[in-house]
Amino acid sequence: MRRIAGGALLGAGGLAATGGCGGGGEHRCAEDLVCEIVNENGTSNGRCWGECVPAPPDDFRPPELVWTGPDLFAPSCDDLVWAVPGTSGEVVRLVDGSAVFKGRTPSRNDHDCPTCACTPPSCALPSEVTATSLACGEVPEETRTPFAPPPGWDGACISPGRVEPEQLGSFAIGPTRVQPCMPVTEEAPVPRDALTVEVAVACRGDRVPNLCALPSQICMLYQQQDHLPEGWRYCVRKSGAEVQCEPPAEPGSPWPTYSEKLGVFYTAVNDTRACAPCTCKPPEASRCEAFVWAYEDHACSDPLVGISVFQTGICVSPEPGSTLGSLSATWIVNEPGSCTPEGGSPVGELDGEGAETICCLPRGR
Repeated sequence: MRRIAGGALLGAGGLAATGGCGGGGEHRCAEDLVCEIVNENGTSNGRCWGECVPAPPDDFRPPELVWTGPDLFAPSCDDLVWAVPGTSGEVVRLVDGSAVFKGRTPSRNDHDCPTCACTPPSCALPSEVTATSLACGEVPEETRTPFAPPPGWDGACISPGRVEPEQLGSFAIGPTRVQPCMPVTEEAPVPRDALTVEVAVACRGDRVPNLCALPSQICMLYQQQDHLPEGWRYCVRKSGAEVQCEPPAEPGSPWPTYSEKLGVFYTAVNDTRACAPCTCKPPEASRCEAFVWAYEDHACSDPLVGISVFQTGICVSPEPGSTLGSLSATWIVNEPGSCTPEGGSPVGELDGEGAETICCLPRGR
């Protein structure tokens, strides 16, 4: 038990008063009630205020104080100073369906993904040259002598070694190549953050009977001010997304109804949305043709043979008794084509669970 000024006793379930309500108008309750609660530790909670609100429609939960706004600034029920300490009651945090789901229906269409692009492809000179002591064709491994250019060869004179006449019956030059495109992910739009995700905070505080003009009215108490804090409203809620709120009160009626639909909120949001990774299709319309010179010396000054090399490679049979000492190359056709990007599309789903429809009294109530 807690004691209020004047000796009346206050229990956990309600408020004791001898004077009832006076001077508060038809919607106010407990304005003149002496309500300076003295706690066991000697603190005082100040003066009580309240509002007479209608009883909830059938199947709706009891009236609550509800705050809606950006998730980043969402308060807790502790931010309200209740008439009776320690009775802030149930706290429900709900995500607004209109902010998360387009048209209040779970959808992945509003999930922004980056734009995929591709780096351009490029023609690359042959990376393999192999000499053999036999003629062109299928040759045993033991007859081969590697004479490969270094990685990233640009066609400048190179000398990977020396192949003597007894090792040089022929030499195979690998194909020209098209270096693949690499995917590029362009920046996606700024994602929705806590400033734009709406939530609802529902607080069930003190509801005191027998303090209002009509038996069907409920006095919802709060304290130390004559109006609700900014952003709070008197509301009721019901499970479901297709719930209808009450019709507006008849013109001239002094009693409002829970006619304003605050929205459909969800107790949980399961977001498995992601974006398919960016990839690139193989290059198309590529033409890479090189002219490769082979030389007998190490300085690319004593030509052995010059030949066009395409994207299929080629085998060359030099004159008997020749040596292989260096290579050089230049482009005849350098047209690597282009690549088509793929990916970047939304995958996964966005589903809401536990839909709650919130209906409120008109603003000002």
